[in-house]
Parts: sequence; C-alpha cells; structure tokens
Amino acid sequence: MDKPLAERFLPFYSAAFTRTYLTEAYETLQIPQAKAKSYHTCYSFIYHLQQGELYIKQAHTSPIELKPLLLFYGFIQLLKACILTRDPDYPQNSDVLAHGVSTRKRKKAAYCFLDDEVKIQKNGLFSHLLDKMFHMKHSFEKYQMRTLLQHIADLHPLFLKIYKHDLSYKGTFSGSSLIFPAQLLDSYHMTPNRFEQYIETFPHSRYNSHLRIKEEEELLYIPLRNSPSSLDVSPWLIDQAGDIYILKKRHDKTPCKLPEPAIHYLLLYNLSMISRYETEWWGELIHTFSGTDYPFIVYYLTVAEKKLPTLISNFLQKK
Repeated sequence: MDKPLAERFLPFYSAAFTRTYLTEAYETLQIPQAKAKSYHTCYSFIYHLQQGELYIKQAHTSPIELKPLLLFYGFIQLLKACILTRDPDYPQNSDVLAHGVSTRKRKKAAYCFLDDEVKIQKNGLFSHLLDKMFHMKHSFEKYQMRTLLQHIADLHPLFLKIYKHDLSYKGTFSGSSLIFPAQLLDSYHMTPNRFEQYIETFPHSRYNSHLRIKEEEELLYIPLRNSPSSLDVSPWLIDQAGDIYILKKRHDKTPCKLPEPAIHYLLLYNLSMISRYETEWWGELIHTFSGTDYPFIVYYLTVAEKKLPTLISNFLQKK
C-alpha cells in the first residue's frame, strides 16, 4: 500500500536528521564547506517540504476548480526542496525564480487542451531543476499536452477507452530481463540490433550492453543492469503500481526525452495558468463536459495527487 503523504517526509522534519542528510549530499557532490552549508539550508529545505505537503494535502479535499493551482504550487515547493539537496546556494539570482515556461495565446473558439503547447524558456526554475536534479541541459522546445499525457503510463487506459488507441506494451520481468511482445520490433520497424542502438540513445535506460537482446518464442528479452526509475529519461514508462510500459510508436517528430517529474511540471503549469487566467473556458469545461478534455484533465489530476509525493520521495531517497 502506498505510504501516507506525511509519512514520506516525516524524517526530514527533524533538523538534526536533515542537516546530516544535506551534509552527506553535499559531500558526495564535493561541495566545499558541506557541513556549514547544510546548517544554512536546513530550515529552508524543511519549510519548502512542509509547504509543499500542505498544498498537496489541501488539493486532496479541494474541488477540481482549485486542484491545478494547489498541485502546481505544492509541487514547486517540493521541487525547490530537491534542488537544495544539489544546490545549497539556490536561489542565486532572480532568473531561477521565474517558472521558465510559457504558453501560447489561446484562441477562444475550438480550443482543445490536448492540442495546446508549452514552450521552454532559456532561464527559470524549469531549466534549473533539469540541470541540478537530472543533469540535463535543455533546448528551447515546445511540448504538446497530448504528447506529455501519453508519456504518463497511468493515462493509457483512458486513451484506449476514449480514442481506441492502445498506446503501449506492458513489460514483465524474468530475472534481470525486461520482457515485451516481440511485435514491438515490428511497431518500431527495427531489428533486435537496431533496437539495442535505439535504447542506447537513452543514457539512463539501465540497459545492460554487456548482454544482447534476445527474441525467443514471440517475446523480446531486454537485459537490464537494475530496475528502471521514473526519475530517469528512458524509453520505459512506469505507472503507480510499478508496472513498466513502452510506447508502441516512437515520437520521432515530437520526442519527449524528459523525466516524469518534468512532465508533471509542464502539465500542471499549463493547467494552473488556464484555471487562473482562462476562467471562462475553465468554467465551461467543468460544467458543460464538452469535448474530450474534461476526463483527461480530471483523471490526470487524480493521478498527479498520488504520484507527485512518490516521485519527490524517491528522489530524496535516491531510488
């Protein structure tokens, strides 16, 4: 059973525990004066964590009209706590305080959330967290909401139900090998050797290159070094139950090489902006149920409520 929200972060509400935790984190990164900096950042870390927890707890009992705002700003606080484990001087300047994402100007007529886009800006919190938490330098790309949602495995059953699109293959483990139907190769138009090369384009796929991918009895055996993580940029998608999936089709034109926390950041940013500034469309969505946006938004917010604390907890526990 999933841990309660408070239980996940409870040890960090001890200043002594947190100072030791931060000192060890800074020493691992070879940051000078690790112990002194842990004393300096300790309470900032705790307050960010505490405030993030309060926002997300409030989202659990709030109406859908308020959930995007509460989840986004709660998630931001939790992410800032994570950044402090890597960057004790955060924030060094005002550039890293802005969200670092922008949305396009909306057209009132025939607006569809799934077709909407967000654009990454040069500076801001988003680029900073990618750098500090995930060691990624990001180009200024656009991401469509549909693409982002398709990279969250928990949403796949809803895509199947509404659009009749079966988006992914579900994997199983046998020893250290991840197993998918061999028809995955046909979906990707690849041989086993070419698929190996494709997996190796993901630095954190956990693929064991000392072994070979095997195709036996209509199954594809992919050797891994260790279990995949939602904190990695990899071809594997992981749902709340811990099951692993891979998309049936590659997104060559709109690649989404982002760790799952970054995907949630972009989705929640856009939803929070819509709920604040597009109140007419937001109100009509909630009360008229027109189009297919409503079920995707509602179900996504339900998933986010549960997954965000897990992702942050996994990051802090280095899982």
